[in-house]
Amino acid sequence: MKKGAIYKFKIDVFTPETLPMARCAEYLANLANVLGETANVHFVKVDPGCAQLVHRIDYEAIPKVNNNIQAVKNGEGTATQIQSNRTLNRMLQDDNATASLNRGKNKVLLFPGKEEDVVKPMTIHQSGELVGEINRIGGSKDIVHITINSEGNDISNINVNRSLAKYLGKHLFEQIKLYGNGKWERDVEGVWNLIAFTVHRFDILEEIPLSQTVLKLRGLKGEWGKNALSEILESRKS
Repeated sequence: MKKGAIYKFKIDVFTPETLPMARCAEYLANLANVLGETANVHFVKVDPGCAQLVHRIDYEAIPKVNNNIQAVKNGEGTATQIQSNRTLNRMLQDDNATASLNRGKNKVLLFPGKEEDVVKPMTIHQSGELVGEINRIGGSKDIVHITINSEGNDISNINVNRSLAKYLGKHLFEQIKLYGNGKWERDVEGVWNLIAFTVHRFDILEEIPLSQTVLKLRGLKGEWGKNALSEILESRKS
């Protein structure tokens, strides 16, 4: 049986005696995601000195793991690998540490941790629109809170005055478009999140049957055959 490869994840601020067990487990879980091939990656021990999490990769999985490491180094890889790599760096920042993944004397992947520039959250206020289905309305004071479902995701933190809420209540579980001012915050990973949205007005979106949509399209310039509707309906079955 051919031997596997030994890798070490070295964290500069910890020793085996000072690394909390729960924190060690967090590091190992995210490292396993970065390496991939989890069935072929095995934790061995923690080496003395700076805490070095030793793990062995089965021989047959070495090329795949190396490819995964290179992909992460290039800012590529799967969504799970990228997310876990970011999580490792955030953990190191919280621990005021840096780390490296080593194979022998070679550092195959660096984790800058505390040395990485931290992007501060950015907040902006601007007018905008939200589209979705109202699925919740609540509140007893002057400001009422509503939640809409947009493309399968619930969006909350939406505020509306009682006057508009009365009208919106008549359209529960209907598609609407909300107009108002929003407060948005960009997190350290560049994702924008809605913090609050104050509604000024809204439109009810009419659900138009496919047949009516085709008839409207026929009114546009272009060539439409006599069997356009049946062809579209048939294509929806495939």
